[in-house]
Amino acid sequence: MLWHAFRHADTPKWIKGFMLAVVVYLFSPIDLIPDFLVLLGITDDLVVVTAAMWFLGKVIPEKVKNNLPMEQPDNTKTTHNTTAKPPAAVSSSVSKPLGLLLLAVLLIAALGSHPWFQAQFSNIGTFF
Repeated sequence: MLWHAFRHADTPKWIKGFMLAVVVYLFSPIDLIPDFLVLLGITDDLVVVTAAMWFLGKVIPEKVKNNLPMEQPDNTKTTHNTTAKPPAAVSSSVSKPLGLLLLAVLLIAALGSHPWFQAQFSNIGTFF
C-alpha cells in the first residue's frame, strides 16, 4: 500500500516526504538510541519504523487506499476459460517477488551497517 501511495498522484507531497524520511532514518547512523547498544539500537529502529507505518496508514487519503490494484482470483481451475489474464494481474504478480527481494536486501543492508555485525565479520576475517 505504501509503495502504491508513494507513486500515486493524489498522495500529498508531505506524506511522500515523510515516507522518504523514514527510509533515510532507517539507514542513518544518527538514531534515538545509538546502534552500538546491540539489541536496543535495532529495537529503536523497529519501533520508529512501525510507528511511522501506523501513522502513514492513518493519513493516506481514502481515495488512494480505495484505488489499490487488486489481484484477480485465479479461476482457471474451475472454469475452462482460456483467455489471458488482464495486464494488471500479471504486473502485480511480478512485483510481489521483486518487493520481497527489495525488503530482504534492505534488511541485510541495515543489519550489515550495524557496528556489532561489522565487528563480528572482522573477527571472522581475522580467524581465517
